Amino acid sequence: MTYTQTSYHCPFCNQSFDSFFPWPDIYDFPSHIYQMWNKETAICPFCESLDRERLYRLYIERETDLLKRKQKLLHIAPEMNLRQWISNESTVDYLAGDLMPADAETIQMDIRAIPYPEGSFDVIMCSHVLEHILEDQAAMNELYRVLKPGGWSILQVPISLNLKKSLQNPAITSPEDRLIYFGQDDHVRLYSQEDFTGRLEAAGFIVELYDFSEHHGLEEAKRYGLSAGDTLYIGRKKAL
Repeated sequence: MTYTQTSYHCPFCNQSFDSFFPWPDIYDFPSHIYQMWNKETAICPFCESLDRERLYRLYIERETDLLKRKQKLLHIAPEMNLRQWISNESTVDYLAGDLMPADAETIQMDIRAIPYPEGSFDVIMCSHVLEHILEDQAAMNELYRVLKPGGWSILQVPISLNLKKSLQNPAITSPEDRLIYFGQDDHVRLYSQEDFTGRLEAAGFIVELYDFSEHHGLEEAKRYGLSAGDTLYIGRKKAL
């Protein structure tokens, strides 16, 4: 397929259109080059799905068996469109968790101390949460603990391609300073790719970097508002 601007498509609402809505300028961080920063193709104009939600769905549909056999899934700080879709799939035993639940269907949960036994979940999705947590290694350890052997997870954070080492400083506490240093006023660090991968591995995960465009072509990626280099961090737990 030859890509044109009229080829944009959203897998959630199944609409095609000429352009996406861009990220608001408030999220711009010009001093850093973000991995997976699709400024102009961020938001679906119909259902408001985010670029990362579309990537997660494409990965799940094309690369996993989540929709083919019964599995238990933990979704931390659930994205709206992703939740509406995946929670209604017959093969998915779905549980949403959040530190500050927005509805009665979401379990109150601090991922530094997840209130479930070891090996409770086949799949975990935790996106853009760890950058808010000072004790991120403790949270990664807990996510690994409750993942079943042979299970997998999608673990995403903002990644700066400028950095060789993650940028963090516990003395930076004001919203104003966090915005300057970390790009958002409620973030406590900005990760580098190598350091984020290393922290996940330290928790026990086998980390796989997945680029949709490498598997299905750049033209197909662009159709969904994605770019070359948009990377998923898949954390697996070794099977027994």
